[in-house]
Amino acid sequence: MKGFLDTSKFDVCSLLEENYNIILDEYKKFKFNIVEDNSSDENWMWWKLAYEHSLDITKNFRQDLDWDIISFAPYKRSHSCYGLILNEQSIWEGVLLSTKATHNFNFLPELKTTEICNQYFSKTSDLVKQFDEVTSVMIARFPSNREIPKHKGYKEIIRVHMGLVVPEGDIGFGVSDQTTKWQNGKCLAFVDSSTHYAWNNTEQDRINLIIDLDRRKVIGSK
Repeated sequence: MKGFLDTSKFDVCSLLEENYNIILDEYKKFKFNIVEDNSSDENWMWWKLAYEHSLDITKNFRQDLDWDIISFAPYKRSHSCYGLILNEQSIWEGVLLSTKATHNFNFLPELKTTEICNQYFSKTSDLVKQFDEVTSVMIARFPSNREIPKHKGYKEIIRVHMGLVVPEGDIGFGVSDQTTKWQNGKCLAFVDSSTHYAWNNTEQDRINLIIDLDRRKVIGSK
């Protein structure tokens, strides 16, 4: 499986990069200012099942790890705010802004926005909703002094990362046999089923915008 994809082929990437300052300004008004809430959340069920499925895929190819002693699981912090725990430490946290997914894993014809999106990210939402291939949008935090181990996801998804707040220092992202660093205002793209991993050996959290694209609707993505 190939590593990073050529983002110049994706119109959504060009538009995101052109509007980086708008997206960053909306994030600065948000900054993960979240009230914790464990009540019913219609998006939590499909998100949890999707990441558990990804974990099952990872277990099959990461047989070098002792899964009897490793605790790797999704968690919910609040409505539309979910994360991943590795051995009792949060290694990733994301806020869902919009999605086409439903609780029964069907897809809506248009993106459905969350309350957080409506409150803080209306301009970002307006930018991405014009692209039919976009299936979900998130703001993701990768905490300082953490690592995300090698894992895999879905072959039907192209995942796009755009750096919003990327610290200087020892931080990076790997896909297959390629590694790079995120850059503020620049997009990276890869097929979610490719092996990918990350490290953040700095004292600052990294913040990305993450867009999922339906690979079947993206020309030249095979």
